[in-house]
Amino acid sequence: MNRFLLAVAAILATTGTIREANAQDQEFRHVIVTLTSGEKVDGYLKRGWHAESSVFKNPNYSFKITKTPEDKEVIKFTADSVISVDYTETTEVNPDGIRWESHDIASPGLTNRNRTFRRLVCVNKVGNNASVYWWKGWETKQIGKIQRRELVTYYGILFHNDPDSVVYPKGEEGKIRKKKYKDDETWILDMYDAYLTEKQ
Repeated sequence: MNRFLLAVAAILATTGTIREANAQDQEFRHVIVTLTSGEKVDGYLKRGWHAESSVFKNPNYSFKITKTPEDKEVIKFTADSVISVDYTETTEVNPDGIRWESHDIASPGLTNRNRTFRRLVCVNKVGNNASVYWWKGWETKQIGKIQRRELVTYYGILFHNDPDSVVYPKGEEGKIRKKKYKDDETWILDMYDAYLTEKQ
């Protein structure tokens, strides 16, 4: 084999290795989307629903995926068309992977106490009788004479016996919970389990 062919072979081998490495690097975007029909779609996030990247659209609502990391054809989904989105990559912190679910979030108004809006929320902890979720959103806060948008984290609880499967955002629980729960946003699950045990 002459030097030219050896050089071409080396380039092709290197290119293949780079492509393989790049594909592996993209596994953090690898998700499995479960549709409301029950169908599962395997793909890679092209544009997420996360509030950090949703300055000009509704946060935690719509997203796009591609079949492969390099694919140019995108498929769009919304919180109304999916049941859940599961990340396939696992870590020590998340040995089962990260799971987002589509739920109605309670948002009562002056004219409609039962108002809700559909959004994707991340599973924080699943208890025996309820589950805690978190999500991020933008809030406009008044600081002196200046209004500033800030990214904040919300927590909410879903009671497993709720037929409407509504997530209820939690208030300023820091004023009423015990000090030992200061760094645990899932404290309410223990309280709810204890409450149900007392009623039995």
